[in-house]
Amino acid sequence: MRRVIIVGSDFTPSSYPPALRIRFLAEHLHHFGWEPIILTVYPKYYEWAVDPENEKLLPKSLKVLRTAALPARLTRKFGIGDIGIRSLWHHWRGLTDLCKRQHIDLIFIPVPPYVPMVLGRLIRHQFCIPYVIDYIDPWVSDYYWKLPKTERPPKWALAHAVSQILEPIALRKVSHVVGVSRETVERVTSRYAWLKEVKRSEIPYGGTRADFDFLRRMRRDNKFFDKKDGFLHIAYVGAYVSTMKTTLQALLEAVGVGLRENPGLFSRCRLHFIGTNYSSSRVYSRVLALAREMGLTHIVNEVPGRIPYLDALQVLLDSHALLVLGSDAKHYSPSKVFPYILSGRPLLALLHRASNVVDLLGGMEARRLVTYDEEQTPIMLVQKIRGELEGILSMPPNLEAAVCWESFAGYTTRAMAARLAGVFDEAVRDRFSGCGSANEIEGK
Repeated sequence: MRRVIIVGSDFTPSSYPPALRIRFLAEHLHHFGWEPIILTVYPKYYEWAVDPENEKLLPKSLKVLRTAALPARLTRKFGIGDIGIRSLWHHWRGLTDLCKRQHIDLIFIPVPPYVPMVLGRLIRHQFCIPYVIDYIDPWVSDYYWKLPKTERPPKWALAHAVSQILEPIALRKVSHVVGVSRETVERVTSRYAWLKEVKRSEIPYGGTRADFDFLRRMRRDNKFFDKKDGFLHIAYVGAYVSTMKTTLQALLEAVGVGLRENPGLFSRCRLHFIGTNYSSSRVYSRVLALAREMGLTHIVNEVPGRIPYLDALQVLLDSHALLVLGSDAKHYSPSKVFPYILSGRPLLALLHRASNVVDLLGGMEARRLVTYDEEQTPIMLVQKIRGELEGILSMPPNLEAAVCWESFAGYTTRAMAARLAGVFDEAVRDRFSGCGSANEIEGK
């Protein structure tokens, strides 16, 4: 069996997306000929709250090597809090030690945090071991430049400059570029001419029923609403970004129309937007701000800070229905759709018709779908959205959304791990390409 080191300073018991992605992929890799070793840090070095119960979701056979990191109380004096930077030296020592003591076939680095990408380049130079970079979000991005100055992180300009310097260095010898969506991969590979010759793959998050089975045995308290209070709670759990504003505005206008035309039903509706900010420290209630402008604060609730993973799944299970908000970006494919489907709750999805999630939802019965494009924008579809929302609100309480599991089989975490194993197999075929002579590779 081949062996891969997965470098992930953000890992279980963290509930952040990188931690979840690594677990989702690592727990199935052994089925496809790969033994993963997770290189991460001790949880005490995280600045955010962790959930110890997340560790109960880890396979007992999974090898996890934890290192120290520079304490944030010290590095913050120099303006550095990023866990990837604080653990960089410790992970370099851990990587080199593993590569000297064991036969390692590949290094896999999901990002963010981004700076550890350079470890792949360094390990390839020293040990001729290929590396694969997996983008959950792009590193070089103009996202924050488009936000009001008051909402930009204080060191964003410096971070942007660092990303433009380090990313091309880290990617120069990469064997394969992976991303959670085609758009994410294309945004990276289009920036550098040499990446045109590098293979790239789209591997979404996928979903796992096991996590919901765990919650059904070990129910958690829902801190955000009482599902027995007589209201019809519809939840959106995940980040809200500026490119979703048009879709959100259309939804809220549809609610306003519904309140005028069918007040008895729509007045029972409660829309919950939870974990809408990427940051856990600087949070902004953008959804609530728009709801306030439209006079809908009695309908809309926003919890902008991130919440623990299992708490998020409990919200899905307790909701009358779930909401999927699409983006102006054509191929935006929200990863939240996978756990949404697995929760068994009805869905209201507002998506660009080019999103591949549209086809995925075809295998689900209790879902209402509205698609839009550049010619027929969400604002032009307010009446249609209002009708689909009324249909969702009229569904019986606790209705189980029947799913054609055969159509979903290609979107499980196991299926995504199979795709990733295929990427790994390709990457190791060219292990010695560009590494110099055999003597140099062996250190002679």
